[in-house]
Amino acid sequence: MDYKEFVAGFGPGIIGRFLHVLHPQSATLDMFETIERMAPLYQELVPDTIPHPVFPQDDGGMVQWASTAEGDACFLVHGIEGTWRIGVWFRQWAQWEEFEESVPVWLVRQAEGRLTIPGLPLHTHGGFVPVD
Repeated sequence: MDYKEFVAGFGPGIIGRFLHVLHPQSATLDMFETIERMAPLYQELVPDTIPHPVFPQDDGGMVQWASTAEGDACFLVHGIEGTWRIGVWFRQWAQWEEFEESVPVWLVRQAEGRLTIPGLPLHTHGGFVPVD
């Protein structure tokens, strides 16, 4: 399962009262509106801490799929042979980190407390709340 399958099954929503999962057809968590608004800012304001080009500024760039209540951003980053990995830009620390898991595996590991990422407290409140 990947991001597309995840949002096809669950739709847009908020995980752990913190992570906002974007969706292309959401009125509230609109992926395209967020990408259009934020992509130029990432490339202009923090080009040194975000190591990959961002879509739509670059057609092959990484795609934002989620954001947090604190302004962090989660991206799908091209991997090898058509795979994707997760990139997270932590706004508070101007720091970039990448993870090899698929979106669902990454989310489950955090919700279960097996993957603790400072600044992403998904295991604290847990749960998925659909939006729209």
